[in-house]
Amino acid sequence: MDISRPELLSSLARQRQLLADSIVLTPVDSLSFSLPDRAHTAFLHGLYLTDKVRDRDASREAVIQFGGRSAAAEDIAAIHRLLAGALGAAEGSLRLLAGLQAHTATFMSVSEAGQTVMLLPAEAGGHFSTHAILQRLGLTTIDMPVDYERLAVDRDATLDLIERRRPDIVFVDRSEGLRYEDFLFLGELDGPMKIFDASQYVTQIITDKYDNPLAWGFDLMLFTLHKSFPGPQKAGIVSRAGGPLWEKVVKGLSALVSSSHAENTYLVGLALLRQEWLEIYAKGLLDTATALEEALARNDVPVVSRARQGEAWWPATHHIWITAEGRAEAFSQYEKLTAAGVHVNYRKLPYKLGYGLRLGTSFSTTAGIGLEHIGDLAEILSIAIREDVDAALQGRVRDLARSASGVAILPPASWGGG
Repeated sequence: MDISRPELLSSLARQRQLLADSIVLTPVDSLSFSLPDRAHTAFLHGLYLTDKVRDRDASREAVIQFGGRSAAAEDIAAIHRLLAGALGAAEGSLRLLAGLQAHTATFMSVSEAGQTVMLLPAEAGGHFSTHAILQRLGLTTIDMPVDYERLAVDRDATLDLIERRRPDIVFVDRSEGLRYEDFLFLGELDGPMKIFDASQYVTQIITDKYDNPLAWGFDLMLFTLHKSFPGPQKAGIVSRAGGPLWEKVVKGLSALVSSSHAENTYLVGLALLRQEWLEIYAKGLLDTATALEEALARNDVPVVSRARQGEAWWPATHHIWITAEGRAEAFSQYEKLTAAGVHVNYRKLPYKLGYGLRLGTSFSTTAGIGLEHIGDLAEILSIAIREDVDAALQGRVRDLARSASGVAILPPASWGGG
């Protein structure tokens, strides 16, 4: 064997301690509210649970049926209703497992080869994998035009392109953005099917911090539940109106996703029922992001001001972008922050901003980083970016992480599932 059980357990212990002593500032990581609930759900882990409630006659006619699972099917159906209600939808499902799988399964369910899909391009905050997925499914993709000055979609040019090309589907897959861009102008369109990926915005929509894309007029909303929502590894889809479109979705998901990993469905449901935590989390998520952006600017860190993006009334997101002189400098800054114990993303930023650092406050908010920590955190980031990282700076990060853990939404003792 290349590795033994003791070696794996030792590696996990080291990683857990490293995480506890770090500041996690990535916008796609979350510290799941449902970690303490694993003690209640762990017995389900190896079981195949259906999300279909069937009576005796329907069970007899099914291709396959698993005994002793009727209570779970009823619970999962209730959790799906809970999800739909939280997002102002008619129907909802948690059968999906991850974000890009949600893209693939949804388009395989509701589209036909040869149709045209208008996409939010990566240069305007869209996901960099979506084009390839849809083209592999035989769909033609066209990009929404970009307004590089406003760091947003060019609305007039987009509507003009829609009038000329008449796409069958409009898909807003917003992975990046310093502000929550208003896509009402697309939701109001007649003709194309309209789909919105809200993975970065789920909790903010549930707690009414952001407008709901379904209220804008989008037909379907996809999302992961381990980014802006502090849930387990899971993805979902909800429908504004149900009906034939939802029937196509359900039929497709049943054929494409055999096991729904139902333990995590329970964990999502239990997290949704922590409404007080969700309210605290959503407010902290946004407050600390805007405060950190301002504190970094005061420390002369080249942070991209969200005042540059779009309209002033668009609400802030939990994202923060730091620019660099080039790819090499951006990667060097990423390595130094990693050495200091601060987790960030090194990546190519949208809107032709070049390579830089992407930060976010999803994990850090649950871990206890609040407004009282922002001044110290901004100073740590500034030092790590400009100077060599030493033991003293690593100690400051460790001390800040331990100090924040005393006021964490989720107790650090729960991080390991205990």
